[in-house]
Amino acid sequence: MFDLFINTIFDIGYIGFFFYMIIVGTFIPLPTQLILIPAGFLASQGKLDISTTILVTAMGTTIGATINYFMANYISKRFVSKEKIFKIKKFFNKYGKFSVALAPLTFGLGQYISLPAGMAKMDLRWFIPIIFTSNALWNFAMIMLGYIFGEDASSKAIYVVAGGVILVVIFISTFVYKEFKSYSL
Repeated sequence: MFDLFINTIFDIGYIGFFFYMIIVGTFIPLPTQLILIPAGFLASQGKLDISTTILVTAMGTTIGATINYFMANYISKRFVSKEKIFKIKKFFNKYGKFSVALAPLTFGLGQYISLPAGMAKMDLRWFIPIIFTSNALWNFAMIMLGYIFGEDASSKAIYVVAGGVILVVIFISTFVYKEFKSYSL
């Protein structure tokens, strides 16, 4: 079963990664780990290039996030009250860049941060590079986790890295959640 799954991931290749990550970048909740960790495993076996995988997947999620951005901008004009948009813009004037940078590194917020960014009309010259960089960092972490599993699944380093990644994600998720919650939208 494991071999079938890994071979399927290998067979979809970079083009499949790109299109999967476009979907992930939108509001459709698909787990990035489903592709990234096995891709890291395959990279450890010499079947994929890490740099290309990070670049392709980060480009895919950035395009998906940009689709969300424009969709939210368009829809908010018709269905969201002016008061709500004013609050979102106020929040984004204060925390926008920071929020866009941290959201992809948190569970459950990554693909949704582009919606308020679009409603607030965050400047695209900031939105696109920040969301790309943040997604590339997340993708790198998940790919490296898979790489470590592929290198030596019995190594204690796996547990140290996995624990570290989980702690960082929990810390960032808690911080971002508290910030969003403290700012009543």
